[in-house]
Amino acid sequence: MKYLIFALALISLHPSALAQLLIHGTVKSASDQSDLIGASIVVKGTSIGTVTDVDGRFEIDVTPGSTIEVSYVGFQPQSILIDNANPVNIILAESASGLTEVVVTALGIEKSKSKVGFAVQTIAGSDLIKAREPNPINSLTGKVAGLNVGASAEILGAPQILLRGSSNVLYVVDGVPIQSDTWNISPDDIESITVLKGPNASALYGSRGQFGAIQITTKRGTKDKRGFSVDFNSSTMVENGFMTIPKVQHEYGPGDHGRYAFKDGRGGGLNDGDYDIWGPKFEGQLIPQYDSPVDPVTGVRLGTPYVARGTNNLQRFLRPGLLSTNNIAISTAGENYDLRFSGTQTYQKGIVPNTKLNGTNFNLSGGLNFSKRLRFESNLNFNRQYTPNIPDVQYGPNSIIYNIIIWGGSDWDINDMRNYWQEGKEGLQQIYAEYQRYNNPYFSAYEWLRGHYKNDIYGTAGLTYEFSDHFKVTGRTQITTYDLFRTEKFPYSATSYGREQSKGDYREDNRNLFENNSDVLFTYENNLGRDFNFNLSAGGNIRNFKYASTYATTDYLNVPGWYNLNNSLNPRRVYNFDSDMMVSSAYSYLDLGYKNILNLSLTGRIDKNSTLPINNNSFFYPSASLSFVLSEAIKMPSFLPYAKLRASYANVGSGLTQTNIGPADRATGADVTGYGIDYQTPFGGPQYINSAAYSIQNRYNNQPAAFYSNSIANPNLEPSFSSSLELGSDLRFFQNRLGVDFTYFKSTDGPRIFNLPVSEATGYNSLIQNGIKTDKTGVELTLTGKPIRTKNFEWNVLANWSTYKDVLKEIYPGVEVFNQYLKIGDRTDKYYAAKVFRSQDGQIINDGSGRPLVNPTPQFMGYLNPDWIWGLSNQIRYKNLGLNFQFDGRVGGVIVNYVQRQTFRGGRNIETVEGAMGEARYQDYKGIKSWVGEGVQLTSGAIKTDALGNITNYNELQFKPNASATFLQDYISRWYATEEANLINRTYAKLREVTLSYNIPNTIFKNTFFQSATVSLIGRNLLYFSDARNNDIDMDQFAAGQGYSDLQTPTLKRYGVNLNITF
Repeated sequence: MKYLIFALALISLHPSALAQLLIHGTVKSASDQSDLIGASIVVKGTSIGTVTDVDGRFEIDVTPGSTIEVSYVGFQPQSILIDNANPVNIILAESASGLTEVVVTALGIEKSKSKVGFAVQTIAGSDLIKAREPNPINSLTGKVAGLNVGASAEILGAPQILLRGSSNVLYVVDGVPIQSDTWNISPDDIESITVLKGPNASALYGSRGQFGAIQITTKRGTKDKRGFSVDFNSSTMVENGFMTIPKVQHEYGPGDHGRYAFKDGRGGGLNDGDYDIWGPKFEGQLIPQYDSPVDPVTGVRLGTPYVARGTNNLQRFLRPGLLSTNNIAISTAGENYDLRFSGTQTYQKGIVPNTKLNGTNFNLSGGLNFSKRLRFESNLNFNRQYTPNIPDVQYGPNSIIYNIIIWGGSDWDINDMRNYWQEGKEGLQQIYAEYQRYNNPYFSAYEWLRGHYKNDIYGTAGLTYEFSDHFKVTGRTQITTYDLFRTEKFPYSATSYGREQSKGDYREDNRNLFENNSDVLFTYENNLGRDFNFNLSAGGNIRNFKYASTYATTDYLNVPGWYNLNNSLNPRRVYNFDSDMMVSSAYSYLDLGYKNILNLSLTGRIDKNSTLPINNNSFFYPSASLSFVLSEAIKMPSFLPYAKLRASYANVGSGLTQTNIGPADRATGADVTGYGIDYQTPFGGPQYINSAAYSIQNRYNNQPAAFYSNSIANPNLEPSFSSSLELGSDLRFFQNRLGVDFTYFKSTDGPRIFNLPVSEATGYNSLIQNGIKTDKTGVELTLTGKPIRTKNFEWNVLANWSTYKDVLKEIYPGVEVFNQYLKIGDRTDKYYAAKVFRSQDGQIINDGSGRPLVNPTPQFMGYLNPDWIWGLSNQIRYKNLGLNFQFDGRVGGVIVNYVQRQTFRGGRNIETVEGAMGEARYQDYKGIKSWVGEGVQLTSGAIKTDALGNITNYNELQFKPNASATFLQDYISRWYATEEANLINRTYAKLREVTLSYNIPNTIFKNTFFQSATVSLIGRNLLYFSDARNNDIDMDQFAAGQGYSDLQTPTLKRYGVNLNITF
């Protein structure tokens, strides 16, 4: 309470109450006299400041004799002594470098970008809060070269984040690592996001920074001339209009080879249990169905007209979604303090009925100068996610996609499923068209509930004391913690794998993580003569980590509808997983500068990690970077006012940790459910793969059993190292109208940690060993352009492009093949899967029945990673109007279309009723084999292959054109079961976001309590361009590396409005 009173007192005493002079003026560009919007004006030596409005105007209260500092990115800053004159009109000259901006590097250290020798890229927080995503990391899609984001469409679905191909990315807030699921940070509290690309930029974080970091700088205080501000930001977006959704047929119903009759939905009738959609054609014929009447005398279910009652069931089941976010932030700042409090409420209504997510976020940051030498800073963030039900669309009877699109037909109407209890069996038995495997979608939505309740807290407190103008010490401590409680209410009569008794279950998933990082850092900086300067820092860090989780489940329910672990029909099953870790570190860095020409930076860090073998747990991780500003050393041509060359090197190892973790049952090697999503939370704790220990699992009649490790522990195991060399250039052309940032990198990952196979005669399967090296090379290119800039019109362009390849360099001595197929020199993303045999001229070889012969040895299919990724953003301003839009996408790479594979095999794919397939399917229904597949038929000889699956005896084989007719269903079950038949290209492009904004003129708010307001019309995911075969799925969600796509909620377009007001 006393801190709150103190904060309120600070707000009430903001410096404008003591100001003696209100100055006003404008800030313009010297080259074209255009207004500079958002230029910073700060009273020197204080936190008092403001920014220019859309007309380049500003007002600020100062004391006569004060100095104001004016700055704007790409322009030379100015310091101006204030007398009593008004107005103060300021002209800024464009910087010769174009790189006067400051970037935030590792540990939160700010540096001039011209002195940075490694690749970084910064995104302003203001770019994330209009056409927004539920989490801020999704919003980075297409904005950063080298950052590949697979944005998830699922509620609480974590995006796939790949930085230069690695998913092990560290999240940092204000210089300190945190545990983040990417949903526990409010975009409204972000000042900027800086992406540190690779270990060259993040080596000071030690093993946690092995593959780079996403560093978030939060907002602090205010620059408002009054010394305080109140900001309100509201965004409401409606999801409607499918971008991708599988196209399915509505001409045939469930069954097998054209035959179907319902009796009990469990196989008692004719193909009426666990069926495919290969049944009769809808022709109005009388067939017993799930809701057909039963003869009261004979008990026989009577036939009713067999028609397509349920066309477009999925579209009619889903509903428009809603994303609503409201934020209010109160800020104040004075000569000796700054304070900001922010509260954000987010509500997301899912497109699946009865699904939603609420998010509440509070952020408090403050700083206080006790004296000119002593400053205190702190930041505290609380985030809560809560919902009684979220959807689970992963493959299985739990999935609405599984139940409606793949294995559900059009013989039933989704609207008839709303009343999902059988009469007289309410709470006991659902009503549906099948009872062996599948579930009523409305029953699943309203009874099969998955609750999610998660609290995240991270906070930092730090104290800096300056012994002199050159020497200071900083101490800070930080916590990051979360507790998670998830429930699953599995209702009576629900069916799933292994739960065929359908007596319900109740499950609880509890996870708790606590981590503390404490740092102390000594820094000395000074000049060496007129031309040289240096900065030397040394410090240490202690990281304490604790994690505990429990997963408990009933084994069926005694009493239907009572969801409690005490209501277990059989003994409960409980799983525990606990983990502790400590890392002690010492680190140092040295910056040496010569004029504004040359800057050398050296860093080193020693990590002592308890996860590594006790006699081999301390390692040193160095890095070095060099920047050379060529344009400061020699006179450049007028069209190239700025040129910088840079180079860097780093060598960083892992700490034998894992990035994420699932529930305790799966963490201990069990899998209770066998279906649905394995929800992962951030972890960063020990892997235990090198531990010689027993694990306890319930295996036999729910009795505990002990299992010893199948791998031999290695007491000499070392971390998996990554060394990276990076070369780049930053160029500015035509008075900074065009910027080109180029980066080439080569990283060697390894020797990695892997399981070396050993003879099973040893009693083990493998030995934990260091081995395997890969070389990754890549190029990143960022272009910034200002094609037009006048007083009233401005157009800015940002384009980025990146590519990389990862190649196997070394395996363990004596081992020639890795992962069965990879040899030295091969790309690591080579994909091997099922193909059919083909003749020498490339024709499919069919067996005697007319179906393709499948090669039992997986064959090379292509590369899983895209060839390159790109993004193009435009910002256009005309007076008070602004238009922003972004296109982005990927090119190249392959993936298996899993939705296509399953809809073909299940008989629902639209192509099964079109053209030649449509005719053959009708003949299937009539009982006539008519489908003749393409290719040839083996008439003589038997196929022989080598170890790689290549046919070695073509000279012994004889073929003829395939003439054997087969059922289309049988052909499809063979051909579309192979990955070859479902392989598609990853290439796509998307109109990611569009924002049309209007800044309401400040004159309207004169003599009101409003300071400014902006209204924006916003759209997201508006256009999608891809190969026609890709329209079942949104390729955006699969960034790289997956052989298969998976089931996903259909993606929708999003439209809305954003309102930002400053009071």
